[in-house]
Amino acid sequence: MNKRERVLVAMHGEKVDRVPVTFYGHCPNLYDNTVTFQTDYCRDANMDLYCIGIDGYMHFHWAGPLLTPEDWGKIQPHKKDDYYIAGQVDRAARMAEALPDVPMFYMFYSPFSTIRHTMPGKVGGHWYFHKLYRENPECIKHAMNVIMEDHELLMDELKAKTGIDGLFLSLQNGEKWRFSVEEYMEILHPWDERYLKAANDRYENNIIHMCSWANEPNHMEVWKDLDYKTVNWGVYPEAMTLGQGRSYFKPGTNVMGGFDRNPEGILYCGDRQSIKDETKRIIREAGDQGLILSADCSIEESTPAEHMSWVVEAAEEYAAEK
Repeated sequence: MNKRERVLVAMHGEKVDRVPVTFYGHCPNLYDNTVTFQTDYCRDANMDLYCIGIDGYMHFHWAGPLLTPEDWGKIQPHKKDDYYIAGQVDRAARMAEALPDVPMFYMFYSPFSTIRHTMPGKVGGHWYFHKLYRENPECIKHAMNVIMEDHELLMDELKAKTGIDGLFLSLQNGEKWRFSVEEYMEILHPWDERYLKAANDRYENNIIHMCSWANEPNHMEVWKDLDYKTVNWGVYPEAMTLGQGRSYFKPGTNVMGGFDRNPEGILYCGDRQSIKDETKRIIREAGDQGLILSADCSIEESTPAEHMSWVVEAAEEYAAEK
């Protein structure tokens, strides 16, 4: 199998020649719209698929201040020629062209997360946003609707102008300290449903990332019944292995992950043999169909690419031994 065949067959839960491998992370600089860095990163690690990072576009691009609910109540959607949209299309198109054998998935953050990433640290960042919402929910709802319109426009542009294979959709803000289950279902769940529907209407193969970026557990139940086929979550923060996830999520769900992304994890600090042993342990625990090997979340920027290539080697050995 080539990489695209291997990945798409795995995403449909069918038999593969070996388990596919991918890792994703953030870009240390924005030179060349990050294309050079990300393509080199993908090649060096010998990844089977690649999730294109959106550093430089994580925050909402707006000329005015975005500090108060009233500020957010003034924002308007971007046009397709604005750099906020066109720059992302350029990045995805060039990466798909540079690596035609590697399936590409473009990363998105939910509207709430986009606002949270935009809030400057000096006013409290993601902590302060909760205060804004409770002060003036209508202004924040307006902002989330504008951001969702941007998402839908960008998805259309990616579909029309790039060769990517699907989308990598980050779901955040489900930490147990942030909202109760009832609050999340009322405030954010309808936006998650719209966000996933927009993606699924445009691409058949998408990846849903249930993010535990702060190594804190989420209310996983708020995402359990969404419309997904491939799910990536933090097996360590959530204390739920990939094998356990198979019975937790919908029947037939493709599971993705397995590795601890932190500096103390085997992927970062292990030697070749320990990384290969861990790879084979994860495959045995999760089963080798409907599986993509990856990490809990974005890996450390300084993780050696060679370490990720050892995961590929181990997956090849496992298939040969089996």
